[in-house]
Amino acid sequence: MRHLVLITLLVISGALASAQCINYARNAGKDLLGDYIHDGNYNGAVLEEGEKAELYKTFFSGQSYRVGISKVAQLPDIHLRILDKAGNVLFDNADYDYRLVWDFKVESTQMLVVELNVLERDGEHEDLVSGCVAVLFGLEPDKKKKKK
Repeated sequence: MRHLVLITLLVISGALASAQCINYARNAGKDLLGDYIHDGNYNGAVLEEGEKAELYKTFFSGQSYRVGISKVAQLPDIHLRILDKAGNVLFDNADYDYRLVWDFKVESTQMLVVELNVLERDGEHEDLVSGCVAVLFGLEPDKKKKKK
């Protein structure tokens, strides 16, 4: 019986952490998009140092996009890579001091892989740090319609 209660508590706490992370994404992440139009999806997960996550997303031909990553302050840098289906790296934020926003345009409709890796802190730390990491996508507004 104790095991069942413990398992139930772990499942509930995991669900609460996930819900809190989505709320974090709603509140913190949208600022990164600036005037780009949010696609309506909130992608967030609780990650810890050294942990990786992948998100598969279809991007459409001729569209300009902004990807923005937000994280809780206690987490170290996030290594963001965007890859095509063949595994070719299209963007690597390690080349740009781990910046968390990238604007790009796709020439053909394709599914890309958004790969996140929470870097590990330097030095010896006994406790691993974990927290919410959110990924939001925005579409560039149609400039012709804005000029009305």
